[in-house]
This record gives sequence, C-alpha cells and structure tokens, in this order.
Amino acid sequence: MKRRDVIIGGAAAALAAPAWSQEPAPTYEGMTFDSHGKTIRAIHYRPVGEGRRAAIVMMHGSGGRIANRGPWHELAMRFAADGYQVLTPLYMDAYPDDGVRPERMMEAWRDVGEHAIDWFIDRGVDRRRTGMFGYSLGSHVAVDGALGNSNAAAAIGLAGGTDVYTPRVPRRRIPVLVIRAENDTHVLPRNTAAWVRFLRDHEINVRVEVIAGAGHLFRPHEWAEIFARSAEFYGGSIGRIDQDTA
Repeated sequence: MKRRDVIIGGAAAALAAPAWSQEPAPTYEGMTFDSHGKTIRAIHYRPVGEGRRAAIVMMHGSGGRIANRGPWHELAMRFAADGYQVLTPLYMDAYPDDGVRPERMMEAWRDVGEHAIDWFIDRGVDRRRTGMFGYSLGSHVAVDGALGNSNAAAAIGLAGGTDVYTPRVPRRRIPVLVIRAENDTHVLPRNTAAWVRFLRDHEINVRVEVIAGAGHLFRPHEWAEIFARSAEFYGGSIGRIDQDTA
C-alpha cells in the first residue's frame, strides 16, 4: 500500500488532528489503492480505538474533490467519531468525467467503490459491517454499485435520482436509505421518487428521509441532520455494537 499526502488543486492536504478538540479524536491520512491498475487517491479516516469494527466508503458528487477541509471531510470525521473507519476515494481517478458518462465510465466508478469495500475486508472488517454512502452523482455510483457486484451490506444515496443516471436491475438485496432535499432543483424530487419506486419494484428495502427546506447544496446544519439520519440507519445495520461478526 502506498501512502502519501492527498494533492488537490496543487496543494497538499495537511494531515493533522483537529485543533478544536482536547479529547482523543479520529485520525486521517492520505493514501492510494488500486482499481483495475489505476491508482485511486483517497483519505482514510480511523476512529479512536476499535470503534464499531465497521467501515463506510463515501463517494463524492460531480466535480467533487477530497481534502482535509469542507463539509465532505467534516461528514467523514463525524462518521469516524461515531466509530467507523471511512474511505473517501477520488473515484474519477479511474476514469476522467467527460459529462457524457458512458456505461464503461460508470462501471469504472462503481468498481472503485467495490474495490474500496474489499480494501476494508482484506484488512479484517467483516463484510456485513461495510456500507456505501454517496452524494448526487456519487449516490448513483454508491447505491447502484452496492446493489451490483459489491460486498457492501448497506447503502445510502443522498440527493440522487433517475436524472443522475438510469439505475440497473439490482443483483443483490441489501437495505438502502435514500435522503433527498425538499427543495432540490438539481435532482428533482419526482426523479428521486422514480428511483425509489424502481428499487422497491425490484424488492429492495428502501427507506426515504427528507431534509426539510434544503436545496441540492446543503448548509452546515443540514449536513448535521444528514449525519444524524445516516448514523441512525448505519447504527441499526452495519454498525450494531451487538452484531455477531463471527
């Protein structure tokens, strides 16, 4: 495994513990892993101690980047503080986004998520304790991938819908949480509903949560609500402390 600072926009991410906390805090570092011969940059977050012995892979939205600042980083830190290991891969390292997004591109991105889950499993995380999380474009990559060839045991799609991409017929049955923004004008609520209906028609257990008053770009208090709803979902599935991992 090759470890290095994550380079975003020509600046190296400083990998230091948050200054705002005097208590033991989650740690994180830049790293890379392989997906079909492509080097995928990521940040790996670790909880304090053993945590929940569970892991989450977070797939960013269109045009997204990974860095040790901003709401995506803060959400990953919240998950780590809640006891999860987290990977935030820059999945477009596998295939640069051209805006057209042919199926081979989407498959390369889904494979990054699959390989990130396997990275955790190879390091001792029980596959029943692994989950996917994705935002906007990443919601499709995460959920559609988790319902395909992935070993992930649960998935969350945030601000996604059929206008992001056409979903595939699921190959697996795992619990899914879809979180939508009430006033989303980028991914329309009716298209989120169409996605949910498609999944339910194919016997996927889908739960829907709505962030009241939110648009596609979330504000800090809305990210906090997204974490709370996600943590409750993961806490009842991959993150159950009493879950048998034998």
